[in-house]
Amino acid sequence: MRRIIYLCPADDLPCGGVKVIYRHAELLTALGTEAFVLHPFDTAFRCTWFSHATRFLDSLTLDPLVDFVIIPELWAGVFGPQCRQQNVRYAVFVQNGYISHSVLPQVSAAQMEAVYRGADLMLAISEDTTRMVELNYPGLDPDRMFRARYSVGEQFLAPGPSTLVPGRGKVITFMPRKMATHAARVVFALRQHLPPGWQLTPIQGVDEATCATMLFGSSIFLAFSDLEGLPLPPLEAALAGNIVVGYTGQGAAEYWDAPNFREIHQGDIRGFVAEAAQAAREVDDLRVTRADLAPGIRWLTERFSPAVEAANLREMLERIERCFECGPVGAPAGELV
Repeated sequence: MRRIIYLCPADDLPCGGVKVIYRHAELLTALGTEAFVLHPFDTAFRCTWFSHATRFLDSLTLDPLVDFVIIPELWAGVFGPQCRQQNVRYAVFVQNGYISHSVLPQVSAAQMEAVYRGADLMLAISEDTTRMVELNYPGLDPDRMFRARYSVGEQFLAPGPSTLVPGRGKVITFMPRKMATHAARVVFALRQHLPPGWQLTPIQGVDEATCATMLFGSSIFLAFSDLEGLPLPPLEAALAGNIVVGYTGQGAAEYWDAPNFREIHQGDIRGFVAEAAQAAREVDDLRVTRADLAPGIRWLTERFSPAVEAANLREMLERIERCFECGPVGAPAGELV
């Protein structure tokens, strides 16, 4: 049986890209496929900040007759050449098109070019990511491009049509690890311009369940996304019923629609503070209610549902099978280093 192997960094800090990789492998397994996550630099590592039922490999040995390797864009120049040398079929999974060039000092632009042009599939997480890959590598075979999708867990879905979610308070949440300098400047100024009773609460160093609880307790989320493919935190915050104010990171522009989202041009600190304070006043005055946000939440729920993700992964599996029909393989099994 075919094995789908996702290479993944061994980092237990919250990271949406890692969660997407784990969820893909988990859902592919549920669909009846042999799918695994492999942490090549620490095969015993397992993420603990979110719950999962992901299967893992602890061997670096690959079989070109059955294995299909999915390489994150940051490692394309490291593991892509090894897959090419061993005749192992592979895809580059680009979750951030802004690091699809040669960002590692040991990898040349020519090496990256060869890896991208030699990939059996190019998985892109967003429209913006697709355009960035095409910008960096013009002339890529469009038949090898594939739009990958993810879903958002049920723990982030806002309940009920009520005006305010029960327990929701005058709270603004944000993630200080994201664009820390921008976040610090906005938060410092915003404290002095909020209506009475509002507080700013950082979400930092917590697991997925705690993050969801905190988002359900807030009414506004500040998004500090910097050149990202399709950032998860603003989407999760909006689904939990928040007004999201901030930067799209470019990639999130495809879901950044009013009234659930309010875009701030990156670097406009004064505009950021003014818009967040205005949102707080509108919540106080019930000028923006749960009913106003409900249509956008329904649209996001449908678009980022597990059913949509599963259908997308089934299509990806079909594309992978066609890759094995396109030419001979058969180099001896090799090992990643």
